Amino acid sequence: MIRQLKARAHDIEQRIFQSRSERSAMSTYLIAVALIGFALLVRLLMAPVDAGLQYVTFFPAVTLAAVVGGFRPGLLVTIIGLLFATYFFTPPYFSFSLAALQTSFWPDMVFLMDGIIVSASIEGMHRYRAKFAAELAEAKHQEARVAELNKSLDEFTYIAAHDLKEPLRGIHNYSSFLREDHGAELDESGRQYIDRIQRLAERLSTLIDSLMSYSRLGVAELVRNRVDVDAVVDAVAEDLNRLWTKEGIELRRNGPLGTVQGDAIRIGEVFQNLFTNAAKYNDKPAKWIEVGCDRSGAVPVFYVRDNGIGIQPHHHDNVFRIFKRLHEQNKYGGGTGAGLTIVKKIVERYGGRIWLESVPGEGTVFYFTLSEHVGRKSEAPDITTSHLTNPAKNAG
Repeated sequence: MIRQLKARAHDIEQRIFQSRSERSAMSTYLIAVALIGFALLVRLLMAPVDAGLQYVTFFPAVTLAAVVGGFRPGLLVTIIGLLFATYFFTPPYFSFSLAALQTSFWPDMVFLMDGIIVSASIEGMHRYRAKFAAELAEAKHQEARVAELNKSLDEFTYIAAHDLKEPLRGIHNYSSFLREDHGAELDESGRQYIDRIQRLAERLSTLIDSLMSYSRLGVAELVRNRVDVDAVVDAVAEDLNRLWTKEGIELRRNGPLGTVQGDAIRIGEVFQNLFTNAAKYNDKPAKWIEVGCDRSGAVPVFYVRDNGIGIQPHHHDNVFRIFKRLHEQNKYGGGTGAGLTIVKKIVERYGGRIWLESVPGEGTVFYFTLSEHVGRKSEAPDITTSHLTNPAKNAG
C-alpha cells in the first residue's frame, strides 16, 4: 500500500513537472513573438519604411529570444523577422510580390544565417551552463554524502573506542588484582609479565583516548568566535612552563599574532601539540621554539619553528598519519603518534591547511592557516620569503 502511494505521488510529481515545462516552453515562444513585434514597432517609429535598416531592430530581438528560450525561439524570431523585412521594408512595400522576394533574397539569407549562428551559439551556451550546473549540483551532493559518511564513521569510531575502554579497564584491574593477591606465588618472570600486561593496557588506553579525541573533532559543532591568538599562546605557554623550565626551552615571539575566527580551545590544542612536539624532538643543548604570524597575504599564516632534530623529506606526509611514529616507542618521551593528526583535523575543519618544511639536524617549521570563513578552504598563501622558510638561518 505504501509503495503504491509513493508511486502515485511520484507520478503526480512528474506530471506537474512536465506541465510546468510545457508552460515554460509556451511562455518562451510568446516572449519571442512579443520581442519581434516590439522590434517591428521600434523600427517603424525610427524611420520611414524606405530608409533601409530593415534588420536593425530585428537582430537584437533574435539575440534576446535565443537568450530567453534557446535555439527554437531564436529561429522563430529570425523567420518572422525575414517576413517583416520583406513585407514592410522591401519595395514594392507592404506585399510579398515576386519583385520584393527577389530584391530581399540575399539580404534575407545573410540575416537567416546570422540568426541561425547566433541562436545555435546561445543554445550551446545554455546547454553548457545547464551541464555545468548539473555537475556542480552532483559534486555538492557527493560532497555532502561524503561529509555525512565521514560523520557517521567518526560517530562509529567514537562509540567503538568508548566500548573498548570497559574491557580494557577490566584487563588492567584484574592484572592488578592478580599481582596484589598472588604476587608472592609468582616468580620474577611472572611479575614481569603482569607489569608488561599493565603497561600495554595503559598504552592501549592512551591510544583509545587519542582515537576518541580525533573522532570527536569530526562530529563536534564548530565554534566561531573572535579569538586572541596571543592570549591562547600565553595560556599554552603557562601550562607547559614547568616542562620548559626543566628542559631549558626558550619560547620566542616574533611579533603579535593577532586575532582569528575560531574556537580558542581548539586553537590552543593546535599550539599545544606543536609546542610539545617541538620540545620533545630536540637534542640541542640550547633549545628554542619560535612562534609567529605572517599577515602580508590574503590569509594569515601562523608558524611554529624549532631547532630540533628535523624531519626527513620522505616523512613529511607520514607525520600527519594517526598513530604513525617515526621513532621507537621509548625514544623522545614516547607518545601515541596522534598529536599532529589531531592538529591537521582541527585546522582543516576550520577551512585551513597545514604543511611543514624541515632541515634534518637543524630544525622544523610548521605552517598553518585558519580560514576567516568556517568551512571554506583557504587558498595556499605565497610564503617563499627566506625569513619564514629557512629554519637554518634562524637557528642562531
